[in-house]
Formats: sequence, structure tokens, C-alpha cells
Amino acid sequence: MSDLLVVGTLHTLDPSRPRAGAALVRDGKFVKVGTREECESAAGADLKFIELGEGCAVPGIIDAHGHPLLHGRMLAEVRLQGAISEQECVERVARYSQFVPSGQWIRGGGWDQNLWPSHDFPGRELLTAATPKHPVALARVDVHALWCNDFALQAAGIDSKTPDPPGGRILHKEDGTPTGVLIDTAMDLVRRAFAAPGPREAEETILRSLQALSIVGITSVHDASAGPEVLQAYKRLADRDALPVRVYAMIDGQGAGLDEQIALWRETPRIGRLTVRAVKLFADGALGSRGAAMFDPYEDDSGNKGLWLMDPRELESRIGRVAAAGFQPCVHCIGDQACAIVLQTFAAKVPRDLRPRAEHLQILRARDVPLLKRSGAIASMQPTHATSDAAWAEARLGHGTERQRGAYAWRQALEAGAPLAFGSDFPVESIDPREGLKAAVARKAANGAVWMPEQRLTRLEALHAFTTGAAYAEFEEGRRGLIREGFDADMTVFARDIMTVHVDELPKVAVQATVVGGHVEHAG
Repeated sequence: MSDLLVVGTLHTLDPSRPRAGAALVRDGKFVKVGTREECESAAGADLKFIELGEGCAVPGIIDAHGHPLLHGRMLAEVRLQGAISEQECVERVARYSQFVPSGQWIRGGGWDQNLWPSHDFPGRELLTAATPKHPVALARVDVHALWCNDFALQAAGIDSKTPDPPGGRILHKEDGTPTGVLIDTAMDLVRRAFAAPGPREAEETILRSLQALSIVGITSVHDASAGPEVLQAYKRLADRDALPVRVYAMIDGQGAGLDEQIALWRETPRIGRLTVRAVKLFADGALGSRGAAMFDPYEDDSGNKGLWLMDPRELESRIGRVAAAGFQPCVHCIGDQACAIVLQTFAAKVPRDLRPRAEHLQILRARDVPLLKRSGAIASMQPTHATSDAAWAEARLGHGTERQRGAYAWRQALEAGAPLAFGSDFPVESIDPREGLKAAVARKAANGAVWMPEQRLTRLEALHAFTTGAAYAEFEEGRRGLIREGFDADMTVFARDIMTVHVDELPKVAVQATVVGGHVEHAG
């Protein structure tokens, strides 16, 4: 490979040299960081340049929580993001159905009843009438609820007598018939009717997502729950050096076969750009579908305290098994009760050097904040959740309540001494890290109002969470997250300086290049 010289404004995030005028890359590493003259004097005869001009380069941006397979699949399915009514969703599905053979499943996602005038969950009647020849299953934006038509319910054998599964809920009308909406583990009743993707389809779906990530400047992604088939697809891609970004994959720890998967990946935890040394577990559901596990009932749903997707005793047992095997436990916890119990379990069961991760950590009471420090947990959070949910979150939590004050509280976690790792939870939110940076710094909802400004971060703090913090969350702080000599040459290059443009302009700053290990994987 030729040497690569990057010249211009480099925000290194290295405390010993926060800014540099140039960086020289050789054999996938930064070999010199300093002035242009210093780097040119160390360069070989075969030299390529990236001139930053008015732009800047930062350490490669890492998305610390995403779902590539789901994202790649949804890119090829009916999209319901932004629909302002149930009727608009139905119309989109009806148009899509014209191109799908009769009897074939129609899948899609992205609907959010909180954007609709009534704020009510949808029903099966309109959807069934518009799709008389297809079973239809549509995931809510948070992927914790599924909206089905009659044909999908029939395929799953769901009727008025079907009991709620543990950790799930089948919504019913007053006459006892299913509404068509399934919450959390109840979704599995329908998902079992889907055909599993073949090996080639799985690889193509994953690559579709990873290539999209590269285009928006992401150099590494943490896959927050990968089943055996997905892990094998990653392995095949890694074996032939086909991954366009680095992947830190978490084993799906919810079902059977956890111990076998841990044993398998302990043998070869790193293959090229793929690393597998973590396990993902789910404590509770999501706030938007009222499945997050709360100490007190929802403000807008009296009597409902949410759902445990895994019994707390079983969750504690599995966290202990993961830790005993030397793997990193990563646990989805959103409601205040789920967050408290997960952190208590980390403190009791997980050695600090395994760096347990609280995924989302969405609602944490002030009295439970000390558990962050005691457990050594990483706060793996997603800033765009706050700006997307701001319009309705207080309706769930109550205005001015303790749990509302501890909601989406990034600064609370940071000031408690917890390492902060940022991601997006795509496809629940946009894959674009520029949106995440803006959300963390401005905390502006869609209507422009600032929600809970006391939790805002500085631009530097937010960038650290997407780089050094996320690298720490995958045990790579000695190799990535900084532009430093000896580190992997991962960089995100922007057309303007993201540290000086107005915060509202951040999403509009073009990504000029995505560099992974010295390779330019995307050039804008």
C-alpha cells in the first residue's frame, strides 16, 4: 500500500495533542501525527494525499449500538417512518403489495402511533381490507411491537383464546378479539412463520446495511444481538475480507444455545474486522410501546408497569454465566426498575474488568445513579432517542417526576463517572452520526424545543462518546478512538469543521471520506 498523508485540521482527541496539521498512514496505522512538514519528511516515495481544506478529520466514528441485519432487511421492505396516521401507513402498504406475489409475506416497519392524532395503537381492520391477498407484519419504530393483519394472525394461530406469552402481550378489543398488535415476546408467535434467510441472503442483507453505514462516516459498529446464523454470515464475510467496516458483534443470549455459542467464539474471537466477545440480553421492553419495566405505573396507562422480557432471576443467572465465561454482558434496560436491577446485578456478579454494558440506560432514578460507579458499567446510550421521544415521553413518565428527570440523562451518567458510549439503535433511529452529535449537543425535539437542557453535552464530550468511549466499550481504547501514532488508521473526514459549524448545521456537513485501517472505504 502507498503511504497516505492527511493534511488539514485533525481533531485527534488525544489529550497530549488535541489538534494536528497532518497524519501519515502506513500499513493501516498512524505512523506520524504532527505538522505537514514532520509527516512529509517521514513519508515514503509512493504517497497519496487527502487534503482537508475547510473540512476536518476525526477518529473513526463508532456506532456502539445498532442492528445491521434488521436495518439491511428494512431497506428492502415497506417503510413507514414519518407516517402521520394509520391510514397513511395502510396506503403505503397497499401500494407496496401491488408488487408482491399473492400469498407472500409483506414485512416492514417504522410506524409510530405517537405521531398520529389519536396516539392510539393501530388495528387490523384497515390493514386487512387493504391487503386481501397477503399476510402482513409491520414492526413499530422501536421494534418492540408488531402490527398484523388477519392473515398474519391466522398464520400464527392467534385468536381470542391465545394466552399472552411470558414477557409479551396480545392486545385485545373489548369483545376479546385481537386488535392485531403484539407487544415484545408476543411478536415471536408471528415471526416463527417467517422463512429464515439463507446464507447468501443474510450476507447480502448485512452488507447492504454496512455499506450504508460507511457512507455516513461510520468506521465500526456494535451489533447489539446477533443470532448464530448472523454470526456465521459475519464470519464468512470476515474470512474473505469483505466487511467494509469493523463489527463488534454481541451474541444473542436470550434463547437456547448460549453456552455453545460462547464456547464456539471463545476459540476465535477475532477474525479480520470482526470481533465476538460479548453477549446481549434483554431485561425489559420499550417506552414507546409501554413495555419498559417501571417501579410505578405509567402516567398514561394506570396499572401498567411494563414487561420483563426475561424473568429477573433468569436474567441474573445468565449475566453470571456470561461473566463466568469471561464474556462481556450487555443488557437492554430502559425502565427505571430494569435499569436498577441490571446495575445491581452487574455490581454483584460481574468483575469490573469485563466492562458490563447497560444498553440504553434510558430512565435511571437519582438514588440508583451510584450503582453506575459501583458496578463499573458502561452507559451505552443513543442521543437521538431523546429528541425523537421528547414529544411524548413525559406523558409516559409524568412531568417533573423523579423518573422524568432521570430520563435520557447522558450528563447524569457522565458526571457519575460512567464511561459513555454513543450509538443510534438503528433502524429505530437514523444511522447518521451527525444527527446523533446534534441531538447530544442541542437536545432539540422535532418542533425545535429544547428538552431537559441540563442533560446536554459539549461538542467535544459528544464526539468522545462516539469515538474514544465507544472504543473503550469494545476493549479497543489502546488501538482506536484517537488519531495517535501506533493506532489503527480509522478516520471520518468531513467537508466542514464539525467542531465550529453551528450545531443546527451538523447534519448538513458532508462526509468526504470514511477510512478504515488506512483503506478509503467511502469517498464522497
